[in-house]
Amino acid sequence: MPITYQATHKALKELVEGKALEKSKEGYLISREWVKQLGDFTEKVRDDLDSSGKKREIKTIHKLVFSPHREFIKFHLNFIQEVVKKEGKVEMVFFYRHVPYPHVLTNEEIKGMKELRKKLKWVIIAKNDTPVSRWCAKQWRKFGVKVKLGADTSADRLIIMNDYIMNVYMPWEALLGWDKAYAAKNIDEYDINFMMEQGILNPKSKTFVTILRDKEIASLLRRLV
Repeated sequence: MPITYQATHKALKELVEGKALEKSKEGYLISREWVKQLGDFTEKVRDDLDSSGKKREIKTIHKLVFSPHREFIKFHLNFIQEVVKKEGKVEMVFFYRHVPYPHVLTNEEIKGMKELRKKLKWVIIAKNDTPVSRWCAKQWRKFGVKVKLGADTSADRLIIMNDYIMNVYMPWEALLGWDKAYAAKNIDEYDINFMMEQGILNPKSKTFVTILRDKEIASLLRRLV
């Protein structure tokens, strides 16, 4: 489409009003003041980028894959022990869909957790409040864990450990299986065999975990407790 005289005249008029151009007898010239302002703005942007670059932190997110889910449980327990060794204590928060079933731990693992009890401050925030979750919460409270049920949380499995942030992802089918199991009217109807075979020990099911270490974000998430 050809540019009309009216369109060109309108564009020039707007540039003059915006002080990007100056009108003279010879025609139109680029405004020196506009060039100076543009240069000042460019310099400011450069300075801002330089200063923000000094403050910017590059964080590395580690991705791990476990199969079956039992392998993640073992990894997490070992991770807790390593953090205690390095930092002296662990403040841990679970934002979970359901209160985790406690009896998936071996006697040896339970013994190890008991030895860390004085160095472990643990809170479980669960979205759902069901008879099975209430029973699980009772078992964890005996261990000294604080548990809140029926919480307004969108996370299915988010773990905060000191400055570490762990997101745990499972296949949608696995989450639906957990929902079905936790929908039992009482603990006697809870299908532990199904949970172990399909949820914990199923070699076809993968658990994906991302780990980020960020003090500020971890602190913000702990404030939601």
